[in-house]
Amino acid sequence: MGTIYSNKWVDTAVITFSIVKAVISFIRDTAIQKFLFAIHRHRYVPVASPKNVVVIGASFAGYHAAKLLANSLPTGYEVILIEKSSHFHFTWVFPRFSVVGGHEHKAFVPYGPYFEGAPNGSWRMIQDTVLEIGPNNISLKSGAMMDYEFLVLATGSHAGPPSRFDAEEKSDGIKALQTLQRDIQNANDLVVVGGGAAGVELAADAKTHYTQKNVTLVHSRKTLLNKFGVKLHGAALEALEKMGVRVILGERIEKHNENDGFVVLGSGTAIPCDFLVQCTGQRAASDIIAKLFPHIISPSGGYVKVKSTLQIADDRFNNIYAAGDVIDYPCPKNGRSATFQAEVVSTNILRAIQGRPPVNYQPNMVIEGGIELTLGLDENIIYITDGARDINLRTKSKDIALKSKQCWRRFGTVPFLDRSRNEH
Repeated sequence: MGTIYSNKWVDTAVITFSIVKAVISFIRDTAIQKFLFAIHRHRYVPVASPKNVVVIGASFAGYHAAKLLANSLPTGYEVILIEKSSHFHFTWVFPRFSVVGGHEHKAFVPYGPYFEGAPNGSWRMIQDTVLEIGPNNISLKSGAMMDYEFLVLATGSHAGPPSRFDAEEKSDGIKALQTLQRDIQNANDLVVVGGGAAGVELAADAKTHYTQKNVTLVHSRKTLLNKFGVKLHGAALEALEKMGVRVILGERIEKHNENDGFVVLGSGTAIPCDFLVQCTGQRAASDIIAKLFPHIISPSGGYVKVKSTLQIADDRFNNIYAAGDVIDYPCPKNGRSATFQAEVVSTNILRAIQGRPPVNYQPNMVIEGGIELTLGLDENIIYITDGARDINLRTKSKDIALKSKQCWRRFGTVPFLDRSRNEH
């Protein structure tokens, strides 16, 4: 037993030291960045026909990259951010707001204020859909064509509810969440398919919010949350079973008919089910670039292959970058990773303009590799890893809306004040 406790304390000490180093670095880099932004505001001069740096997609990677570029591109360049949705989708809260009502409007954050302080003429944001990427330009759903000097693909991934909601207007997103809330509320036998974060969180929230409801979680693998360590699997499994969720591992749904009132597993076992939620099937949103660059699209998941500089893996087009969930790269897929990748992309575009060599993206696992997992309405586990060791930290949460307020503030908006035309 002594060795076990010793290892636990060593792991905690090493990871804590790494976190402290990362925080100090972040504070230093943020201070330097603010200083450089202030200088840029005085030096940048709008011009009549600037060269376009086009960013497609305004989630964590694209939105942050566009902000950084707006505050660093030299005179003669303008960043144009193109996003099909009216509001930023804070996807981390989608599973919670698929179960608990009254907060769904908080998942959709107004765009715009994040650019506050950037020089006039350094950026534009357009709500439109990119249909196709060409060697020098893009075509939009509105019928417009747009040339680019540099391009950043930050289109994220496709998935069904509750991981993603394909809603271009905030009002449509709210309605979709409310519909799922009603379906879950009305179900007596809820089956959740998929043991990733979204599936685990939705199953736990449903069981703790509706304690009399039968909730079953079916996962095709032998471990939950298989992208993380076995410690997190063990903690999640224990918590789910303790609250009364039936967890079935190593099985797939073979038959499901909404009118039958049950689902059938591959083993032949029938499980009562009057509502099923699929939390599987995530694919990269790479369709718009696949026609021009089919050779850089991975066959599994459709992810875009990139170099360590986050330029696409085609030497003919070193002016095209990709970041976030859309990329095929050995790194975590979450908002923190996307934000760090945005820093690399914006730095490398600026260095390309200056004729300097690019920098490489190296994932910082202690910051990017973990997860804060909700296990019911008031229990959380913070999982932290440095790639070699990991720890679980159990916490209590009193915020039913999770980190919605912090997200709004991060993007420069007063929680939950939405003055846009899509507020209701």
